[in-house]
Amino acid sequence: MTVVCIDTNLFLELYESNEDPMEIFLDIGALKEHLVFPDIIIDEFLRNRSKVLDRIADGVRRRETEEVRLPSIIRENPNVAPLQRTGEEYNRAVRTLYDDIQGMIAEPSADSVARAFTELSKDPVVRVLRRTEELVTRAQRRKLLGNPPKTTGTDTVGDELIWETLLEDLKEDLIFVTRDRTYRNHTAYLMQEYQERTGGNLTITDRISDALRLTGRPPSLALVRFEGWDETGR
Repeated sequence: MTVVCIDTNLFLELYESNEDPMEIFLDIGALKEHLVFPDIIIDEFLRNRSKVLDRIADGVRRRETEEVRLPSIIRENPNVAPLQRTGEEYNRAVRTLYDDIQGMIAEPSADSVARAFTELSKDPVVRVLRRTEELVTRAQRRKLLGNPPKTTGTDTVGDELIWETLLEDLKEDLIFVTRDRTYRNHTAYLMQEYQERTGGNLTITDRISDALRLTGRPPSLALVRFEGWDETGR
């Protein structure tokens, strides 16, 4: 059986998508018998969701409007008071929305994406691959050697650990879905290493819909738009 691993970045991008994330989770859920999760992906999602939401919250807060300052000759105009009230109401709404987003950060159960992700990762059909100290050591060695995939610009070994975990635990063909260029720019190297270490074939793609072909399920319109298909379906 072919297995599917969806990288952390796909799940995090759902927070800033214009599409309904629950529709896309239905598509992903159709793959659950094929899904594997290195546990570092679960950690990365839970750790980074707050950063994404905080960035969204800051964007909302920056939309707060300043008080309209008018010269005295205009202040007695009857339309000034409604304008000021509208500004105050708008700012209250902005602050309320900001607080709601902060509440989602503090309590994942108030976050529909986090709830869906957690439900998926805890589904007994989904395989969670557990890291070991030996795998962490291998990931650190991979980083020192400069072998892909490489977590760039940090001292962490997230991508390296994901890859070492997959190499250790899998024997099947693998579809790896990611928008991380460290995988896509080193496809030939990773395909050869995966074949040598596991005996299986590796496909690297940035589209969940490519993996959906395993189930015969057509992608939802939300997923099609999320993945940026053009009118020809490419």
